[in-house]
Amino acid sequence: MEGPIISIDVSNGCSHFRCFIDRNKAFGKVHKIKHDVDGFQYLLDCMERLNEKTNEEVCVVYEATGVYTKPLTRFLNKHKVRHYMVNPLQAAKMRKTDLHSKKTDKNDPNSIAKVYYDKDLYEYADEEPIYHTLRVMNRNYEDQLDHLRKYKVTFQNILCIVFPGYGSLFKNPYCDIALAILKKYPHPDMIRNKKPETVANYIEKHTCHHKDSCLKWAVKVIEYANKTYPGCDKDEIEVIELLRIIKELEVCIASCDTQLNEMVQLAEQLPNYFLILSIDGIGPNLACRILAEIGDIKRFGNTKQLISYAGIDPHISQSGDVDGLHLSISKKGNKRLRCLLYLAVTCNLRLKKENDPIQQFYKKKKQQSVPLKPKAARVACTNKLLRIIYGMCNNGCSYQK
Repeated sequence: MEGPIISIDVSNGCSHFRCFIDRNKAFGKVHKIKHDVDGFQYLLDCMERLNEKTNEEVCVVYEATGVYTKPLTRFLNKHKVRHYMVNPLQAAKMRKTDLHSKKTDKNDPNSIAKVYYDKDLYEYADEEPIYHTLRVMNRNYEDQLDHLRKYKVTFQNILCIVFPGYGSLFKNPYCDIALAILKKYPHPDMIRNKKPETVANYIEKHTCHHKDSCLKWAVKVIEYANKTYPGCDKDEIEVIELLRIIKELEVCIASCDTQLNEMVQLAEQLPNYFLILSIDGIGPNLACRILAEIGDIKRFGNTKQLISYAGIDPHISQSGDVDGLHLSISKKGNKRLRCLLYLAVTCNLRLKKENDPIQQFYKKKKQQSVPLKPKAARVACTNKLLRIIYGMCNNGCSYQK
């Protein structure tokens, strides 16, 4: 690529930039600006001076640094400035080509400019707002899931002291019945002498289950409470902590469910959601989250670009007699999308459908001359699944079995 550019090294709250007339032809020194009104106006002034000097359109090239680039990206979009994002790994690799490579804020714009002039970069284009909204909601949902996991671990640890083995009575220890009983009777001593009808009436009042079902659970819990031996008395701090963590757990579960429902409702406005949903093993949860991380699939020119974006492209390192093939995946991509695809493949394989393409591909990898281990075969299936998703969304066809 060629032409005048402004190369920017973006940091938290500030940036260093330098103007270039062309390859190895810098225009002025390195400048530092803050990400505020005055800083961006100064950047715009420098852009106009460079435009007057070259009589050519000036584009901006900068390193993708996550949330730090958002103010700059918004400013460039608002002023309709053509701009390109450079992967930080590309900039680092270019910097290391120098005999004496030094990582400084003043030198980084030079490395970013070299990437622009040596590589074919894709012009940054804003995707539709619905995809951006979905992605932000999914990231928030994953943060809530992290908090939920921590609450569950804490809950199980305290429960092992206060009411040992209680969770084993239920298929889901976090269901409404299990938590309702614990909120009223957090210690075995509190429920041992209770009548089953009393406990059943309480469960029926605070859940949506039928009275016969509530009575069955009341009898089961009372019988178990008479057998178990807790690790603390009913007036100790562990009981108070158990009640506190139950409240936190219920709030977090409700928040996760609400966020997921909103994501599904938003994703249902996109046709690709229903195409992804048609794949065996993928339900509404995975479908909307996979779509959120892929975004607008039309921005990928071919399957290889999408696979590279997910970081499941093969890592190849050849040297002499070593072919360097069949190594691990690069993992230089969207780790969230990679995780969701792996989860989708795992769910698909559990169904064990004979004519399913993913199932057949998995068996092929397990039975080839040099068979892959189960995990490696599933990773190979994520690559296959992503190719299928790309073809389905581009052709507008459902999953073929």
